Amino acid sequence: MRRIPSTLWALACASSLAACAHESPTTSRTPGAPSFSATSSGGGSINVVNVSRDTTAQNETPLAFNPVNPANMITGNNDWNYNDGCGVNTTVDGGAKWTPALPSGFLPGVTKFTNDPAVPGDGAYDAGGDPTIAFSPDGKVAYYACQAFNFTSPYQIALLLNRSYDGGLTWQHSGLTQISTFTGNGVSKGSNGQFPDHENIHVDPANGYIYVTWAQFNGNGTHSPVIVAVSRDGGNTFTVSQVTAANVRNNQDQRIVTDQSGNAYLTFDNGIQGGKGTALYASKSADGGRTWSAPVSFATLADPVCVFPPSCFNISGGQFRAGGTYPAPAFDTVHNKLDVLVADIRGSYAGMYLYALDPATLAVAFTSSIPGGNGDRFEGELSAAPNGRLDASFYDRGYSANKLVDLTYATSSDGGRTWRQARVTPQGFDPSAWGVPNGSSFRPFIGDYNGIVSTADHAAMTWTGFAPPQPYNLEVDFATATP
Repeated sequence: MRRIPSTLWALACASSLAACAHESPTTSRTPGAPSFSATSSGGGSINVVNVSRDTTAQNETPLAFNPVNPANMITGNNDWNYNDGCGVNTTVDGGAKWTPALPSGFLPGVTKFTNDPAVPGDGAYDAGGDPTIAFSPDGKVAYYACQAFNFTSPYQIALLLNRSYDGGLTWQHSGLTQISTFTGNGVSKGSNGQFPDHENIHVDPANGYIYVTWAQFNGNGTHSPVIVAVSRDGGNTFTVSQVTAANVRNNQDQRIVTDQSGNAYLTFDNGIQGGKGTALYASKSADGGRTWSAPVSFATLADPVCVFPPSCFNISGGQFRAGGTYPAPAFDTVHNKLDVLVADIRGSYAGMYLYALDPATLAVAFTSSIPGGNGDRFEGELSAAPNGRLDASFYDRGYSANKLVDLTYATSSDGGRTWRQARVTPQGFDPSAWGVPNGSSFRPFIGDYNGIVSTADHAAMTWTGFAPPQPYNLEVDFATATP
């Protein structure tokens, strides 16, 4: 999300932007490795779809699929076009074609702007960000939570829920649900003031309850309790509660998943003594989010990846902001366990590690690692297929002697004990040389999270990629993998 307010970025291209050419799917496979398919030109042995197809940056790319029609998927982003809000792109054909970023690929009802400076928006805020998306169990409603905030006093901040009733093709222009509202106390950024950070949405397929969770910064750099809001009426109203106790500070990166019985599991990281992402916690609710167990610390990390300059940057190369050690949970209903994927530096490079938790006690049942190469791995995402297969994606610098960033896909058919993996991206890039508009320059920032979803026979993933012109054109990229 945007911790530093951006100058509203003038449109870099008009709505006549040419659509990407579409080609037939191609497949790249080595013995024992997953295969990939995508349907847009991208070069190299693996083709990657450029979803956003514009010339200004998008980053942070959640992904949701319609449970009754997996070919219908929605991705979001921080959109740095003129509307400066939450972007949205939708596919109804499995990812071959997506609704474009321009001229109207943004969530309405959030900001005061559209992508046309002469046409005002229908929202009340200066900017929006931290996109997160989910579908209802019957696939009839898509939910999109977006953080909205103002750059001037009194610095109003809100979490807004928008709904789509046609698979993400159109969204509400008014009547958005205010999940919660705040006043920024003079500063609209995550280090102080009232600021909800990294909201994440999950819809329980068992009962349709909508969970939205975030870390609430409220006055200084260390006090950030984890908040959970639950809607039991399809997003019309939310009940808000605090999960973490006052003495558990420095919380971030919270997410919720549920099991087949409707139990909810919350995971987050905690910076001990003011650090970032040092310990991992989990909490459970057996009553639909009305009450939560005391958070259990299930892991203390050796050296969490922290890529948040100038505060911290502990991997090699030019500095950039991204997600580092963010715990990504998934519930494996076949093996009945809560899995959490996280990055940690244990040796020469950062690697990806899995913690499998007993859902009854939240104790660690076993741990494993995804065998790494000669480079840092970070910003992982995890999902569980209905047949028990685990799918993961993460940024990987092992293809370029730890210099460039690529995306790797990994999959496990035995509950996370062993993994197969393959490179997704046809070429890497240097994130320190690309970024988002920041006044007259740019800020290297490739987003704090990506997206991955799993069906019984394939995984789909989104991430922040790049395309000319440099340095502003970060793009939403998409690919599918067949294990």
